[in-house]
Amino acid sequence: MTTREVKRRYDASGRRAAAEDRRTRIIDAARMRFLAEGYHATTIAEIAADAGVAPATIYKAFGSRAGLVEAIWNAALAGEGDRPAESRSDEGARDAASPEDILRHWSRMAVEVAALAAPVHQLVRTAAVTDPPAARLLERIEAARAARMTHNAAYLVDGGHLRPGLSAEQARDILMFATAELYPAFVDRAGWMPQDYADLLYRFLRSALLA
Repeated sequence: MTTREVKRRYDASGRRAAAEDRRTRIIDAARMRFLAEGYHATTIAEIAADAGVAPATIYKAFGSRAGLVEAIWNAALAGEGDRPAESRSDEGARDAASPEDILRHWSRMAVEVAALAAPVHQLVRTAAVTDPPAARLLERIEAARAARMTHNAAYLVDGGHLRPGLSAEQARDILMFATAELYPAFVDRAGWMPQDYADLLYRFLRSALLA
């Protein structure tokens, strides 16, 4: 390999790192703006100024405000760990010694993700009332959530752990409700500590789902 080839490879790596840093700055700036000012009041120009980029850069990378919010949502779903939350969720469910342990693990994961995702979910739901692109985004989010909770419910279905008379679809719906509705009600509005909420969520899921 020549010196020039080595230099080109190094330069490409640097460009990728710079692009990833720029993308992260944009998403972080957009999250702060959208959650502070709302979907309709926030402009791409304001986000660009906050992130230190040109508005054209945001349009090129994300397409629209709805595309940018979708990127914020996807970043929230990854959680705060060193690996994506979905991967850690599956690993914990596979390694759990009992269905109760599965639910304890999911409850902890739900708190981690909901802290980031619940405000974005509410943002999209509010915007979807009047904004067609936001409405389409909400449809994609809900379809993806349903697919994910169907996947999670299968751990309990395949293990024969579901409460008698409860269908896989009902288990999916319970998981969807618990992960989207309860966190903001208890933590954001009622002021519960996250660990106390995680304990409550575990008890709710155990009572609602397990035999």
